[in-house]
Amino acid sequence: MIHDSKKDGPPAVILVVDDNDDVRDLACTILDDAGYRVLEAETGERAIVLFEANPDIGLIFTDILMPGIDGFKLADMIRSRRPDIRILYTTAYIGLAREKLGVVHGPILRKPYRPAQLEQLVMESLR
Repeated sequence: MIHDSKKDGPPAVILVVDDNDDVRDLACTILDDAGYRVLEAETGERAIVLFEANPDIGLIFTDILMPGIDGFKLADMIRSRRPDIRILYTTAYIGLAREKLGVVHGPILRKPYRPAQLEQLVMESLR
């Protein structure tokens, strides 16, 4: 789905967090092409900095298994500051993610995903 700013207002701002540069770049490209404004972070720590500097972020799309602050911890930290923020998780290691399972604030998209899957879940998450 392409975002139409004339019809829908300003594009939603999405923060993409993934420690894998290629995966993060792909997600950013998919979301940018769909008409969203995209910010990116390679770590949970960097995501917190960007989140605090950009109060217009509407959705966090985060990998679960990352060094340092993982996706579950990141979501908890951000939700404690802004309970209304939308969270969408992703992982290639669903079994390991379930072992680490903390409070889940949104759906989990399994890697590898198709662009249409990401676009659909983002659209649903932002409703």
